[in-house]
Amino acid sequence: MPLYEVWHSYPLSEAQRADLAQRITAIHTTVFTVPAAFVHVRFANYAATEHYMGGKKRTGTINLVLGNVRPGPSRTRDHYESLCRQIEAAWTASVGPATQGGPHAHLAGAFVLGTLTAGSEQGFMVPEAGQDIEWMRKNLPKFQALADDGNEFFRDMIAELKTREDFKFVFENRSA
Repeated sequence: MPLYEVWHSYPLSEAQRADLAQRITAIHTTVFTVPAAFVHVRFANYAATEHYMGGKKRTGTINLVLGNVRPGPSRTRDHYESLCRQIEAAWTASVGPATQGGPHAHLAGAFVLGTLTAGSEQGFMVPEAGQDIEWMRKNLPKFQALADDGNEFFRDMIAELKTREDFKFVFENRSA
């Protein structure tokens, strides 16, 4: 559902990318009730991309995280600001402080864009923000059937739903 793009000029190792992707996924699933399986994190080497700030060329020195998420009345500015702060902390935890990696290791910005108006993922229409539990409850039999048929994506998702306290309601009162 959400798509996070990490544009990095600083050379990130595979371990740093994997760690940052896991951290961003955990942050998003904590701030919003979304299964980890639906959180996308994409990395783009931004080292040669021409980038200007304040009219001055900054190519090769910019690291940014852009989060494209679903807007909705249940998602407040505080949610989005918390997301930004947590992403900044995740960058530092994964990459290290700028004092360790030099000024080019600094995260220049974390931006959350509420731009996902509609979408289809894994063959299912994406629910409106705040309607995730009802959507999962409604589609659980289809998700389970796909998992039972060997679909790894849905096997992982069902396993996660069963272990998270914030999703226990998906399995209760399914006829409601």
